[in-house]
Parts: sequence; C-alpha cells; structure tokens
Amino acid sequence: MRGVVVPLVTPFNEDYSIDLSALEEHINYLQKVGVHGIFINATTGEFTSLNNEERKLLAEKGREIVTSAFYLVGTASTNTFEVIELTKHAQDIGADYVVIAPPYYCPLNDDALFKHYSLVAEKTEIPIILYNIPSCANPMSVSLIKRLALEYSNITGIKETIDSINHVRDVIFEVKTERKDFKVFTGLDQHLLNTLFLGGDGGIMACANFAPELHLEVYKAFEERKFEKAMEYSQKLAKVSKVYDLASSFGSAIKIAMNIRGFSIKPILRPPYIMDGEKARERIKQLLASLELIP
Repeated sequence: MRGVVVPLVTPFNEDYSIDLSALEEHINYLQKVGVHGIFINATTGEFTSLNNEERKLLAEKGREIVTSAFYLVGTASTNTFEVIELTKHAQDIGADYVVIAPPYYCPLNDDALFKHYSLVAEKTEIPIILYNIPSCANPMSVSLIKRLALEYSNITGIKETIDSINHVRDVIFEVKTERKDFKVFTGLDQHLLNTLFLGGDGGIMACANFAPELHLEVYKAFEERKFEKAMEYSQKLAKVSKVYDLASSFGSAIKIAMNIRGFSIKPILRPPYIMDGEKARERIKQLLASLELIP
C-alpha cells in the first residue's frame, strides 16, 4: 500500500447517533476521486467517543462499502485485550490493515509498549500499522519501532503524526532500510512531499476528507517526477493544514471545512468535543477561498 489514505470522520445526526447514509456517501465520493486507502475509526473519526459495538458496526459497514481502495480499521485502546478483540474483529471481517495507536492516559516506557504491541501481533495475523501520535498518546521511539518491525512480520508500517521531519527521516533510514517492505506514512498533510522525498510511502491525512484532490495531485506529480508541480501542490497542502489552527479541535476544523465545501456530513461532534462557532467558520472559509477550494 502506498499513496493517499483518508482517516474518515464519523458522521453524526443531531441526536449523536451515527449517520450511516452520510458515511456511505462520503466513502463513495472518496473512492470516486481515487484515494488509495480509507481508514475508519481513526482519531479524526472520534473513536474515543465510540463504544466497541459502534466501532465494530462502523468497521463492518465500511468493509461493505469500500471496494476500490485499501481498507484500514483503527483498533486502539488503553486496554490491550480490547485491542486484541477489535483487531480480531477487523481481521474476521476482511479488513486489509489495522492501525493501532499506543495506549494513552497512563505513561508507559518502551518495554511496556513493546509488550502491548507484541501481545496483539502474536494473537492476530492481519497486517498492523503502528500509529505514533505523541500529542495524544505515549510516544514511540525509533528504537521501539525498529524492534517491533524486525521482530514481527505482521507489523508492516507506521503512521507518523509527529511534526518532526528528523524523526520520520530516522524511521525511514533505520527501519525501512533494514526491512524494505515496512511502510512509512506521515499523518500531517504538510509533510506529505517531505516524507515521499525521504523514501516514505505516502500519508494518512485528515484534510483529505475535504480536499483530497490536493493530496492526490502531490502524490501523482511525485510519482511522475513532475517535481515543480509537486512543489506547487505541496505548498497548497502546507497552507490548507493551517485549518487546524483556526478551530478548537481538529474534528471541528475538518467538519466545518467539509460543511463549507458542501459535503452532506453535518457539523456535529460528540461530546466532550464541541463545534466552533461563526468566527472559526469565517476564518476557515477565508482559508478555503484563498486556495480556490470554494468560489
């Protein structure tokens, strides 16, 4: 798997129930524009606000709809045995990959994190993508990533949501050079081209929910060695990623941007998250207009 992977938002109705029709519409749109992967129960999908039954329901529904892209399911939890349960479920329904962020809330050292992931890897067979997101969960060191990648063949890649190109560089140079099939994805829109130039494989990026054409143009231009065009669109991605600075949460920013661009997904977040108001909406509208993403 390479290219542009979209960590899906979870659409909600006014009563906070899951809007499955909007989910299907969005997945079909992303498949039509040609994204390479679709990732359900992601951070962007507010997985911490979903119970296990809802996460399984979403995973099953997504598996029915996704037919022309790789299908990824998030199975992270602070409870190792819950991760194993959700990962087995994803495996049973035929997902292509699971994506597992480290436990959050309780600080853990590398040995504890290794134990956590090793238990999951030993109990399941589905390919696992690690998910390093130190702003939200225990950080993953390069040495830990390397140890896991070399120990377990079903740990096949990593999503790096870290604003450090040096860290991504080290993962690529120290892990990917020893294990050629290990995939390295950025989780940050503005680092897509950097990651590709270093030898990475693409990105799993939230802004691709509302502007996938920008991400796809960067990836296509890079693959075709049209570097001037890749730079042009990479600069647009760098600018669009400023959307996160314009709202109180990434979820609010993404859903407001989607609403402004005309997607049918309602601008609703489950508590404890809240949607931002008109000031944030106007700032995001100005950003999208400056990129010609809206008239």
